[in-house]
Amino acid sequence: MSHEVEIKLRINNVDHVEEKLEKLGAELIDIVEEEDYYIDLTPCVDVKNLDIALRIRKSKSLMKGYIVEELTFKGKRVSELPKIRKEITVRISDAEKLLEIFSELGFRNAHIVTKVRKVYTLGNFKILLDQVKELGHFMEIELLSPTNLSTFRDELANLFKAINVNESCIERRTYLELLLERKVTKEIIDLCK
Repeated sequence: MSHEVEIKLRINNVDHVEEKLEKLGAELIDIVEEEDYYIDLTPCVDVKNLDIALRIRKSKSLMKGYIVEELTFKGKRVSELPKIRKEITVRISDAEKLLEIFSELGFRNAHIVTKVRKVYTLGNFKILLDQVKELGHFMEIELLSPTNLSTFRDELANLFKAINVNESCIERRTYLELLLERKVTKEIIDLCK
């Protein structure tokens, strides 16, 4: 069983963050376009209360030319800071056909999250600089190999200081949650016109 351990931050000046990462010795390993299709499982389970997600991801490397398609189950968050949740991923060969199968079974796409992601490595971290359509810029910091949480938090505090960000930038919501909140807000505004 694999768990994802990460922190997400909203960033305003991505160039500044990239410059700081490069000075620290972070290595840019790829730039990837990603489309995440979240499957609405509500016909079967209460996704919101169970805090689970099923995602089909299509990734295209802009540096290396490869294309990867995956199906991922994301389990309930067991910790908010850092966010820790069970994650099970399997590669698939045809995302479009799988989306069609889900549709035929009565499941629809809850939303599509589109982003361009710069992937860096630095020590025990994978650092992802995301430009998310409709949301802006974010940085995700993922733990590459298991360590205790206090060590992870200490390493994070040092990284935050080195790149000049603070905990007020932490975003606890997922991209899907942010986009759905934005959509609901827009619908309410449209109703009031």
